[in-house]
Amino acid sequence: CCGSAIAASNYLQAITDGGASINPKIQSFTDFQQGAVQELILPHGQRVAAANDRMKELPYALYDSQEVMVTDIVNTGKGSIKKDLAVLGGIQINNGPDTEDNFHPLRFDYYDENGELVESMLSGLN
Repeated sequence: CCGSAIAASNYLQAITDGGASINPKIQSFTDFQQGAVQELILPHGQRVAAANDRMKELPYALYDSQEVMVTDIVNTGKGSIKKDLAVLGGIQINNGPDTEDNFHPLRFDYYDENGELVESMLSGLN
């Protein structure tokens, strides 16, 4: 998992283990992305802590938080869809420098011009 997610996981573990408390000023301008990742992981504290492999569970927990955000963006903006909308979401898997990266698709949805889900096309990705 990426360095930002690992740092957020360590922050989360410190909270769930009782060694740290939630920092309300976590999103500083100097490292806004890290603060956002740490806030995104908070709702999944127990899930990540209980996982057999934290590093395997971590990207799925982050994806689930991002999925909530993407769904909210689609629902908020659906009045502005001019034709149709396709949403592809998943987990990017970064491999070594001499190996191609991979993508694990978890969502592939097609919406009509009214923002209504027409079809989930995930099963068609093989």
